[in-house]
Amino acid sequence: MKITKSIFGCGMALALSAGVANAQDDSAEKSQLPVWMENVYLGGSIGATTTITDVKQYDLYPVRKYRNEIGFGGEGFIGYTINSAFSVEGRLAGIGINGTNRANNEWFTGGGFEPSLNLKVNFTNLFFTGAKKGSGKLAVSGYAGAGLFMFRSRLYLLDEGTKISEGVKSDIGANVGFENDYETKNNRTQEISIPIGIQVAYKITNQIEVLFDQRIGLVQTDKLDAKVSGTSSGEFYTYTALGLNYKLSDKQWLRPEDQFNDKLAVVDSILEGFIDTDNDGVMDNYDKDNKTPEGAKTTGDGMAMDTDGDGVADYVDQERLSICTEVDENGVALDTDGDNVPNCKDSEPNTESGAQVDVTGKAISALAGLSTSDNASADAGLPSVYFAMSSTKLGYENYTALTEVAKFLKKNKGVKLTVVGHTDATGSEDFNKKLGTKRAQAVIDHLVKIYGIDASNLTASSEGSSNGIALAKAAKANRRVDFLFTK
Repeated sequence: MKITKSIFGCGMALALSAGVANAQDDSAEKSQLPVWMENVYLGGSIGATTTITDVKQYDLYPVRKYRNEIGFGGEGFIGYTINSAFSVEGRLAGIGINGTNRANNEWFTGGGFEPSLNLKVNFTNLFFTGAKKGSGKLAVSGYAGAGLFMFRSRLYLLDEGTKISEGVKSDIGANVGFENDYETKNNRTQEISIPIGIQVAYKITNQIEVLFDQRIGLVQTDKLDAKVSGTSSGEFYTYTALGLNYKLSDKQWLRPEDQFNDKLAVVDSILEGFIDTDNDGVMDNYDKDNKTPEGAKTTGDGMAMDTDGDGVADYVDQERLSICTEVDENGVALDTDGDNVPNCKDSEPNTESGAQVDVTGKAISALAGLSTSDNASADAGLPSVYFAMSSTKLGYENYTALTEVAKFLKKNKGVKLTVVGHTDATGSEDFNKKLGTKRAQAVIDHLVKIYGIDASNLTASSEGSSNGIALAKAAKANRRVDFLFTK
């Protein structure tokens, strides 16, 4: 018996000194309690008891006629929370035990104390997930453990109300309680017990809970009812009670999904800064235009790209390389007189309708040099096209100039041009003459292939290096193609 008490004492000490296993939800103010005490709780309950022994009228429910089988009891407990689901508890219960068997004309009464050490499992936190933090008021727990039940009981005759002498054999058995010392209550039978129970708690505050406790205890003895029948190695008692639970700290354990949701909320708040409503690659926090159409190219601040700076976004602009800022809502340069020369370049903005004009907007009939008596061909006023040394390849930088030439020819369908190739002076005269012709032909081929210009309106010619405009021998200005009106 001393060994049993020592084991129980060690278990209680372990329950009260266990360390913190899991993290908790921090309160607004730091607790002044030692860290290990933040997980301690205590409480108590009072309730009713019944027994399931040899001296019992019915197995499933107690009787109250003649002798009441319902007793009363109470208990106190102290516990330590290991994590959100598990805790250990030390309990000390004092309960009354009663039983009646009218068939055998007997009843018993008594009482006992039961210190026990239990492992408690919070099923709500262990199995149920998805609840928001702080939203759960109810918690269902179960517990089981081992204890030492110390009791005294007396067996009586039902009709006489007298006790049965110890050791007397009869058809109702023998009284094995401590008959000779029952009044002083100095001696008690001590047996190992196994309490198993379920508990439903309702949270009033973070520290206070009311609870309903239902327990059944197995006492490993046949003496609980002061009668040994010889057919049972254990008898039971039940305890149904209401109580209070008080936590020393107001810190709350978080279930794993709650901790995850809290962390996820922080991540979400960060990610909100990366939201891109219009999917233009610029976050909303930096996007000056959150309604850019899908697929539209934007600048670093989220504004739609406007390559030519005419105030019309590229995804709308029908002339993305317009040289004019005076444009319509589609980005097309304004042309008041309809001569296909935009106002910003038109030297004669009031040209009569249908008149043929050059690239500057002047009527062709007014150009010097168009007289049949003039032996020189007049410059069409179109932009020149330039080449790298010894090359006939049209670079990308020439595309704008070629577009202007094509627009001019499409507007003035009856005009014929002589495309004249020039070179610098680094090669021989014969080589340069041929190179000039190839450059002129490359320009004609591009205009025909890309813009659909009628090749019969274009004639290739070459002046080699004979008509350079720059003094330097290898000047780029001399490696060009010009456009002249054909005589």
